[in-house]
Amino acid sequence: MRTFLIIWTLLLASYAHAQEANDISSKPHTERATMLSIGHANRLDTYLSPEEYKGTDIRFISNSLRLNYGNWDKQFTHEGAFDYTNNRAGNGKTLAGHYDFAFSMLKPLDIAVNRLELRAGFASDLYLGFAYNTHNSSNNPAQGYASLSLGATAIATYKIKVFNKLLPINYEVRIPMIGAMFSPAFGQSYYEIFNNGNYDSNIVLTTIAIPQFRHQLTIDYPIGKHTNLRIGYLGDYRQSKPNHLKLHTYTNSFIVGYVTGI
Repeated sequence: MRTFLIIWTLLLASYAHAQEANDISSKPHTERATMLSIGHANRLDTYLSPEEYKGTDIRFISNSLRLNYGNWDKQFTHEGAFDYTNNRAGNGKTLAGHYDFAFSMLKPLDIAVNRLELRAGFASDLYLGFAYNTHNSSNNPAQGYASLSLGATAIATYKIKVFNKLLPINYEVRIPMIGAMFSPAFGQSYYEIFNNGNYDSNIVLTTIAIPQFRHQLTIDYPIGKHTNLRIGYLGDYRQSKPNHLKLHTYTNSFIVGYVTGI
């Protein structure tokens, strides 16, 4: 009888500890990632030049994922970027940069695969940028970018076991579906728009008919109690055809950074 009571007491204590640990782990908390990416950029803007420009793209990315466990998770992403590209002939350069802010709401999905977490939802994206072409000394040397879009997003996390450590592999995708952007018309100068007030369909609707796509694949390695080292790949493909112009910026980059709040 005494043995039975001892075993029963130990089982209750173990259960209570497990419940407490589960309650702690399921409390809302925020995972923050700080990352730097560097890679190759392919840029085309026929308002500035009919030529493609290729070069180096550098980005700083700050990402916060608020996990609410059972409710909608919220993600905030800030990105600042700069790229330096050259044309094929080597006689022209483009200096460009942008700030991108994305807000996402994701719902955890019930799945039967062990070690796999899947979230899906929608995202809004605000993009502000510029480009300056050194080859155009007097005729339209610069271009400004502004767009706002709504779309779909998803995050999949799968944990693999390596040397008794669970390493999260994360895949994230964001696809704009509808939105609006600013664009001058073909041959229209910024002087005409802002000084003379000659507007010509400068706010343009964007849709998934001209697809855009952003995705990243990363793996995390624990380097502290609540800190992971993150490395991976980022692909960002933006394109549009406003007012008889063609615009695209395709980038493929290597990511390195760290994640806290695990």
